[in-house]
Amino acid sequence: MEEIQEPFGPDEELEVAPTDEDEDDCNEELQDPELQEASQELVWSWTCYTFRWFDSWWGDQYDFDENAVSGLITLGMRYSQYYGFDPKGRFRVRAPLPNLTRRWDVILGRFDEEAFVTDTQGQDRTFYNPGAVDSGEEPEWLLGLGHRGKDRSSGWDYSVGVRLRMPPAPYVKASWFYNNELSERSDLRFRQTFFWRSDQGFGTTSRGDVAYGINRKNVLRWEAFGTVHDEIAGVQWYAGQTWYHLLANRSAFSLRSFIRGETDDDVPLKEYGIDMIWRRPFTREWLYLSVGPSVTWPREEPEDRREMSLGFNLWIEMEFGNWRY
Repeated sequence: MEEIQEPFGPDEELEVAPTDEDEDDCNEELQDPELQEASQELVWSWTCYTFRWFDSWWGDQYDFDENAVSGLITLGMRYSQYYGFDPKGRFRVRAPLPNLTRRWDVILGRFDEEAFVTDTQGQDRTFYNPGAVDSGEEPEWLLGLGHRGKDRSSGWDYSVGVRLRMPPAPYVKASWFYNNELSERSDLRFRQTFFWRSDQGFGTTSRGDVAYGINRKNVLRWEAFGTVHDEIAGVQWYAGQTWYHLLANRSAFSLRSFIRGETDDDVPLKEYGIDMIWRRPFTREWLYLSVGPSVTWPREEPEDRREMSLGFNLWIEMEFGNWRY
């Protein structure tokens, strides 16, 4: 499993923020920038200054390396005959806090808070499963502090934060992870997450996945999870299989089949189906277009009939800094 690299190596010294006479990485200027570069630079510069100011609350103000602050912006929509239109406007950014320790990051974003806190979102660093479960919740602004464990096959990660709206909803979660390379072509990942949120109480999620590399261009992934907390009946569960195929020019597509449900609910089987996503660079190597159809059979309420629901996904992603999924 590829781990997120630390923004500062163990033997590197932190640099104090530059004076007006020095070059400031947070204020890099472009020569005759195109719209794409100007948009990326504006977002990156704003986040760089913001997190450097936030880190200075605990000590000196340090200059961030240009790749230490990273993020992902997603704009688009998802449509299905059953659920209708679901606009996708997501923003996630990570930045180091050198005044605390080199293993604490600021987490700021507008995304599915329910999936993030309960650890039921798509696996990190894998675009081909962009959210295992759509909780149906509106995206929320979330501010938190995340602690990354050392580069090892097992250990603990921690996160604390708050939902940025009235009334605020603080959360705490801790995840124990275990990663094992079963062979040169396959690996196993397991994670047990314990969480508490003020408006939902305590809960826990167990999730695991196995990936198998058929060859350099084809990967199969099987994943499943189950979660319980005070706001759901029984166990909310999901299982899916994804085939990922690499095309030329950094393009790729994925084909996913999945099933999800909730035990002890009036409708224990919520949805099953397949979806396909085609993803390719869009005018820039850090700007991606994702598009694809879906065919599902959903049923959320007892009075609903389970019928085929056609859907379509379309969104654009912009990466900045050294972003990794």
